[in-house]
Amino acid sequence: MSSKVLLTGAAIAIDQANTALDSLFAAGVAPADGKDAIMWLREVEVLRRRVDSAATLLVGVIDQRALHVDDGHASAGTMAQHVARLSGAESSARQKTAKACRDLPMLADAWSNGEIGTDQMHLLGRVHSNERVAPAMEARQDELLADANNMSAKQFEMKTRRWERLIDEDGPEPANERNHKNRNATLRPNPWDSSWDLTGFFASLQGVEMREIFDVFVEAEFQADWAEAKARLGDAVTGADLNRTPAQRRADALFRIFQVAATAPDGAIPPGFIHNIHWSAAAFEEMLRSMEHDRPPRFDPDDFMCRSQDGHDVDPTEAGVTTLFSQFRRIVVDANGVVIDLGRARRFTGSARTAATAPHTCCVWPGCHVSLSACEVDHLIEHSRNGPTNPSNASPFCGLCRIRHKPHYAESVIMPNSGADVLVSAEFGLSCSA
Repeated sequence: MSSKVLLTGAAIAIDQANTALDSLFAAGVAPADGKDAIMWLREVEVLRRRVDSAATLLVGVIDQRALHVDDGHASAGTMAQHVARLSGAESSARQKTAKACRDLPMLADAWSNGEIGTDQMHLLGRVHSNERVAPAMEARQDELLADANNMSAKQFEMKTRRWERLIDEDGPEPANERNHKNRNATLRPNPWDSSWDLTGFFASLQGVEMREIFDVFVEAEFQADWAEAKARLGDAVTGADLNRTPAQRRADALFRIFQVAATAPDGAIPPGFIHNIHWSAAAFEEMLRSMEHDRPPRFDPDDFMCRSQDGHDVDPTEAGVTTLFSQFRRIVVDANGVVIDLGRARRFTGSARTAATAPHTCCVWPGCHVSLSACEVDHLIEHSRNGPTNPSNASPFCGLCRIRHKPHYAESVIMPNSGADVLVSAEFGLSCSA
């Protein structure tokens, strides 16, 4: 290697790190079983995070000392992209994250120790590049670190982006108004092969409503395929036996929506179908106060929630009006995740299911992210074992995880965790924040 040009201490350290990796590969990256694989995943991921932290720290030092100028590069990121043969996106992420690390030392130290993921740090780097938000991040380092350790990457991104929107002095309302004004949809023929391209852009609430309807139609197409395959092959049917791919079913579902719309009465809504908007009590009360006094709402990012049942964020101003006056139903929960208000819309069905699923956005089985709308509510402690039929003893499971959960009623309980519910499985030692 080229460590001859490095200072002696750095050269020795890099040589030692390379020697250790050589030993790792020589020993073989081959876990013995599933539990061993979990250990390997965790330990190797810590190594990767630490190396990524060092690579980003290097870009930060180059930037601070303007070392890129010596070689004629415009920036430290450009130098890293050229010398290390990085993509433009990767070099930009390193440069932004390096700047964030200088202002967020607690998070930088956690990353260098392997306690926080590279994806999470790159996200924080992008958020920190928003000058209106960066100062507030310094006071929030401990909360950000706790979220990164306790949430999945998807949950962490959703919460961090939501916090950014609420902290940003421009607020979420102007952006959503701009999105609604710029809404667009096009259906154009492709002259090369007579195919058609469909594209669209929608604001918050329209997108949520369309997605929920779309998911219902996609599920109907899947059930039709499954019924056909089961009639043909019996109980041995698997997903590989279905006639259509998921992509084909999604396309057919959209076409079916067009067909139904063309034959339905004007303004009709499918019978029994209702859209739920989930609010935290503090956010809903603040939204009502702002509407009453004709002022912009002032939400607290730490107790804010305004989303669809599958966890898609909804603009609160738009949702505040629609849950009061249209076919949307508001579901307000307190800090412990308990439903305290089920606002009525034109139709009200399945309130027990709604109350049981309100704190969740997906299947609660560890590592499963099947959306809530595709799940069934099941008892945590089986009814035959005196488990009560109420929201505290119920959680959503997808079809597969419901089967997995059945043998473990006695070992599973629901425990409160900062207003969310956590499913704990004693046998596997796993937990999943919902």
